[in-house]
Amino acid sequence: MRKNNYFAKLIGFSVLAAIAAHGFFLYQWSQGGLMAGPNDGLSQMAPFRSMLYQQFTDGNFFYSYIYGLGGSTFTQLAYYYGINLFFYITIIAVYVLELLSLVKEPNVLFWAEATVFISVARMTIVLVMTTCLFRYMKLNTIPSFIGAFLYGACVMYFRHVTYWEFFGDAFLWLPLLVLGVEKIMREQRPVWLIIAVAMSLFDNFYFAFINFCFIALYVCLRWAIRLTAEEPKLKKQIRQFALSVILGFGIGSVGFFPAVWGFFHNYRPEYEQDIPLLDNTSNILYDSHLYLLPAVFVLFLFVFPLYRIREFRLFALLGILFTFMHFVPLAASFFNGMSAPQHRFEYLGFFSIGGVVAAGLQHFHRFDYREWIPAGVLMAYSYIAFYVMDDSLSLKDKLPFLAVCAATGVSFLSVIAGRFRLVLPWLVGFIVLSHLVIVNQFQHDKLYEAGRVKESTQEYVESNDYLSEEQQGLINRVLASDNRVLSRMEWKTDGRNNTPMIQGFPGTSVYSSILNEELLFFYYDDLQIDMKRESVSRYSGFGDRANLHSLFGGKYIMYEKKQEKNIPYGFKKYMESDHYVVYQDAFSLPFVRTSDVVYTEEALADASVLDREHAMLDGIILEDGEGSYQSAMIDTVPNLIEQATIEPVDATYHDGQLNVSGETGGIDIHTNRIDVSSYEDYYVSFYLLNNDKKAPLFPLHVNEFKTSRKSRQSIYRTKVDEITIRVPKEEVISLRVPEGSYTLKNLRLYGEDYQELEEAAANKQNNAEVDLDGNQIDISLDNKEGDDYLTIPIPYEKGWHVYVNGEKQQIRKANYAFLGTRIKPGHNDIEMIYHPPYFGYTATLALLSAAGSFFWIFWRRNKRKKRVERAHDSIAKNE
Repeated sequence: MRKNNYFAKLIGFSVLAAIAAHGFFLYQWSQGGLMAGPNDGLSQMAPFRSMLYQQFTDGNFFYSYIYGLGGSTFTQLAYYYGINLFFYITIIAVYVLELLSLVKEPNVLFWAEATVFISVARMTIVLVMTTCLFRYMKLNTIPSFIGAFLYGACVMYFRHVTYWEFFGDAFLWLPLLVLGVEKIMREQRPVWLIIAVAMSLFDNFYFAFINFCFIALYVCLRWAIRLTAEEPKLKKQIRQFALSVILGFGIGSVGFFPAVWGFFHNYRPEYEQDIPLLDNTSNILYDSHLYLLPAVFVLFLFVFPLYRIREFRLFALLGILFTFMHFVPLAASFFNGMSAPQHRFEYLGFFSIGGVVAAGLQHFHRFDYREWIPAGVLMAYSYIAFYVMDDSLSLKDKLPFLAVCAATGVSFLSVIAGRFRLVLPWLVGFIVLSHLVIVNQFQHDKLYEAGRVKESTQEYVESNDYLSEEQQGLINRVLASDNRVLSRMEWKTDGRNNTPMIQGFPGTSVYSSILNEELLFFYYDDLQIDMKRESVSRYSGFGDRANLHSLFGGKYIMYEKKQEKNIPYGFKKYMESDHYVVYQDAFSLPFVRTSDVVYTEEALADASVLDREHAMLDGIILEDGEGSYQSAMIDTVPNLIEQATIEPVDATYHDGQLNVSGETGGIDIHTNRIDVSSYEDYYVSFYLLNNDKKAPLFPLHVNEFKTSRKSRQSIYRTKVDEITIRVPKEEVISLRVPEGSYTLKNLRLYGEDYQELEEAAANKQNNAEVDLDGNQIDISLDNKEGDDYLTIPIPYEKGWHVYVNGEKQQIRKANYAFLGTRIKPGHNDIEMIYHPPYFGYTATLALLSAAGSFFWIFWRRNKRKKRVERAHDSIAKNE
């Protein structure tokens, strides 16, 4: 009963502390504000949760057809929420509330509004877990809770949750891993470490890597700093650690392997910029947006007698190390997988800070004011030095002023408490209160104002720039009128590639850190599709190219009225509302296409992108041949550039070098000497690179086609400089860029008459019945034409299996990035099923590892029980 009462109080105080720490965002919620960044918060976090909630509650755990052109949510969204344990718990809770009619069907707005309440719940769990960990390490309740509070309610937590909500889950698994380590070292009980390793690996491979690096360092320090006299020998600990990690890895492998597979089969250019040895990232004592140190931690570091206490020394060494790493970009790069420096690891430092403060408060009574006075002086020197060295700092700003007030109050009360013990509770109260004030001010200054979170409001989400009722109604009407399988619509609001997830329709765009590399190469290299915005981690549309729209299900395009530009060939006005209009493709091709004409990627290696489009319209492109057929040859489209005249405009152009002297300039390609009677459009291809490595993002216009190119210093640059743009047939093709120096070469010009598209649309295909059900596609096809191969516009990735008339067939990569398979003459019942890569193997490994864990724990428990019984028997005999 006493223990239950203790936990009830701990949970109650944790809830109150979490609510108080979120005070600013809770107030903003009451005013229609959201705890979500205007960029990734609204573009990724809320849409992903909304889509996955619907998917999971429908019983589909592996695949989504509205995740871009389609993709595995178990692999490509594993970094986010695809296999996120805390999100799973959240789904169950929300689903129960929905069943009880306490909430409406959750949409994107629901998840954006719920973020602050989910964050309060998560922080409560973090506070309880971390307090229990410090208590297990023989620290008293109040110091343990204060240390947990400084960790769980640190500024990094709020930054993580506001911009990348799932980052906050990293705070959950770290104390659990440390508890697992301590359980082995103190009691030789491995169960907690097995659970912690399994949950961390399953939940998020990225933060598992960060946490495991910390745990390895923690274990090494613990071996050097023994906290208890009963700790077993090193050899025995290593055996238990090794077996626990192996078993935990086996259990967590069912999520870890698919996640890592997705990570390594994503494409992102290598980070090639120089990483400095040191960098003054931010002022960690006054106003850092990443790593703002609590004043009590700074004070305790200067109380040198505290270092004689082992718990304090352990956490202080870790805290000092991670504070130093804040200024080392190489450390930020290392924890980001040796990529661009990112300071996402710094919650490790705040955990160490929590341990320092907990241990310091635990032993506060052992020192009098004579130790606290010099510590306060050194602390004052530190604050003065950090102020003097930062020219941008002003104490007129609230956050730096509050930091000074906190430092002054902590120093003064510590000295007084060192002389009069009755003041110690006041010091503890001041630490909590000052931290609450600072983190709430941080939310206002660094997130709401400087971080533009004030732009994220319920009003914005319900506007035409995000989740418009008018847009939604028009989209629903269009799709309801279409009886074809998976007809896609191209539409984005406010430049958000995840609009299809937000508004719940099959689209042609996506924005995510991990994507199917086959699709990225399809966009970057194979077809050179310009997405009207250069950036990694996304793809969008088909570059207004009619052939690609028809091939891959892009049947509709929605425009804002009077903004209809570069409408692809064959698209006609179909439906409209007050402010929007939808165009429909008149040459849309069927979802299932069959052919006996086969091209290989090798045969088309030197072909133009227009030739490749024609090859896909005429037949099917396979990655390689099988020897049972000869690769078909295509009639290549002629390069017309030699017949055109190139004229610089406000620029000079010679030997592939374009120097623009005007505000904008470039070249005009005059096509008046070309016989254009049969052409409808031009495809212009070229290589373009800004010669200035430090130049910012710049616009590129080709007639009415507008796109943008990243700065060469941007970590989001694709480094793909071969560009193809389709423009309607005109006498002059104008390429324009801002003032500067550019490399512009490999100019090619092709004319498109759409003969192949019209023939493909008129060609009578084998009728097919298609059923899409979660991760399974069922196709019933009468192959009357005797075609050899079938392809569908679903992206190719490992995990797809195909059965034709019950017989397993090889899944083929068709048309560079999509699913294909060999079919048979006559009737074909085709079943395509997706499971995450190695899912069967890892599920088996997880079950075996779980069984092995139970056996090992049961065996150890029995062994311990027998040892205790023998000890009792021995005592009884002696008596």
